Amino acid sequence: MTAIVFERKIAEDVIIEAARKALQSCGIIVVPTDTIPGIGCRADDSAAVRRLFELKERPENLPIPVILGDTEEIRHYVSEVPPLFFELAERYWPGPLTIVLRSSGRIDSLVGGGRDTIGFRVPDSSLVRGIARAIDGPLALTSANPHAFEPSAMHEKLLAWWNHEVELIVLGRSTVSGPASAVVDLCSDPPCVLREGLIDPEELRTALCK
Repeated sequence: MTAIVFERKIAEDVIIEAARKALQSCGIIVVPTDTIPGIGCRADDSAAVRRLFELKERPENLPIPVILGDTEEIRHYVSEVPPLFFELAERYWPGPLTIVLRSSGRIDSLVGGGRDTIGFRVPDSSLVRGIARAIDGPLALTSANPHAFEPSAMHEKLLAWWNHEVELIVLGRSTVSGPASAVVDLCSDPPCVLREGLIDPEELRTALCK
């Protein structure tokens, strides 16, 4: 059975604890973020990751971003941290920027779409950061829409898609869909913008050229 809660009606720490419990044993949750609503699971739970791909009907070659509770956690999951990463993280985290780095192998390669790279983000959402800290591990979180549909923050759509399919749905304060995060790849030479988002793309390209 899916538990459904409204973000504006319940204390954040209560929601975080509910999410922590829901993410146990292959659990999946739907939550509001600082960009579009997300659907996700523990990134270190291979069975949950596979279930997430199946529920979304998402092609396995499409990577899913990994959410961290804070910047310093990055050292646990990547093989090296380039200096440019810290410049970008200091400037844009918490915020709508996903940074692609070389994986250390601690996270299932399916999360990275079968590649040896993974996109990481620390969102500007105390709720989502709190969930990542509560599970003491990385959170694989992607847009909360089936693969064939456009993202939406409308409560009706989120419930139609995921009620009775996931363990927890947190309905956010806003029903307005915003842009996804921008994505930059620090593994390419030179580093590049893979997807434009809320951050000004020219500003981002200038930052990558430093």
